[in-house]
Amino acid sequence: MAMPAAPAGGYGPPPAQPPVAYGSAYGLPPHHQPKKSNKGLLIGLGAAGAVVLVALLGTGAWAFFTGRLGFGPLSAEDKKAVTAIAAEAPKPAWASDGDARCAAEQLVKDERSEALGKAGLIKITGETVTYTGAWRGQQATTYAEGLLSCSGDWSKAIGKEWALADTGCLGDVDEAAMAGLITTQVMEVEDAGVQKKADKAVSALDECYTSDELTAPTATATPAVLGVDFTVKGPAVEGSEVVLRAKSADSTEWVPVTGGKVNIPVREGGQEGCATFEASISYPWGTTKTSETEACGKAKDRRLWWTKDKTCAQPKFAPCSSWTLHYEGYELLSSVTIKLKLNGGNCQSASGSCSDTAFVTKPSGTWTNWTAPKGWKDRFTAEVDGLTAVLPN
Repeated sequence: MAMPAAPAGGYGPPPAQPPVAYGSAYGLPPHHQPKKSNKGLLIGLGAAGAVVLVALLGTGAWAFFTGRLGFGPLSAEDKKAVTAIAAEAPKPAWASDGDARCAAEQLVKDERSEALGKAGLIKITGETVTYTGAWRGQQATTYAEGLLSCSGDWSKAIGKEWALADTGCLGDVDEAAMAGLITTQVMEVEDAGVQKKADKAVSALDECYTSDELTAPTATATPAVLGVDFTVKGPAVEGSEVVLRAKSADSTEWVPVTGGKVNIPVREGGQEGCATFEASISYPWGTTKTSETEACGKAKDRRLWWTKDKTCAQPKFAPCSSWTLHYEGYELLSSVTIKLKLNGGNCQSASGSCSDTAFVTKPSGTWTNWTAPKGWKDRFTAEVDGLTAVLPN
């Protein structure tokens, strides 16, 4: 019996033969069957994950936008810290209130109120934030750098305040060093690292602006009563104010030279008065240059003299004339004895006294008077501590 021919495709059962059954169906073996779809499960899981993700995003967004993560927008507490620091922290005269707020915001963004509270710069009590002034070096320089950057062009702002004609060199000074200078001088923060930065700024500014030489002042002496008047002339330095002061040889205190004049006191007329004269220039960043000279002069000698009064001091003896005894140059707060003599002997005073005691309260003044009848021509002398004055009758 001949075998049936194979189908043209080369697959399947022979003609007129039923297909081979695999289980209860026709087609591919069971392990080649399409897998059941998990689409519903995936949709379910996706929906649950979305809920979780939304919840997480909601929590993170709340923390971000309230500043609770330490970055992002400032929290309400941070903003209060900014307000407190900007209002109370010391700032240079050239810095505006806007600069102060800008610098405070930069500091709080870097540190946040919680860290600043732990550092002691601010005190947080409930909903209240107060500034304490307890700066740490790094925080202070951060705030000072903020003042510089927030001012726009800090070299022009500082140059105007310092009355600098040229700010080009100032603008070349390292900004961190300038912040150190502000921290030590304006904020009065003591910190070794900050001081090192400040010293760097001072050195740079000195190189730019300080005068290499400051010539010594000159002083010219003129005799005065119980002192020496000096005319003092200081050196002229373009763009800088030269301050003059003087210190007498027997004193430790300096006195200002006002209008180019100063008086150096002595104890008694005729004595020499010597003094040290100083010229100085003080720069806004703390540098001071000085020069000195010494000069001496002699005070006016002591004097004792009579003057005739316009009217008689004893009208009951009229017609009569009166004279007043003047002095100058006697030691202040000393007691003196005035001896009065007529023609070399006793004075024949109506009071019966030919001497008087006086207390020196002023550099010059009057002590006593003498009255005599009109036409009286005798010699009448006053003697005080070795000096004599003859009545000009």
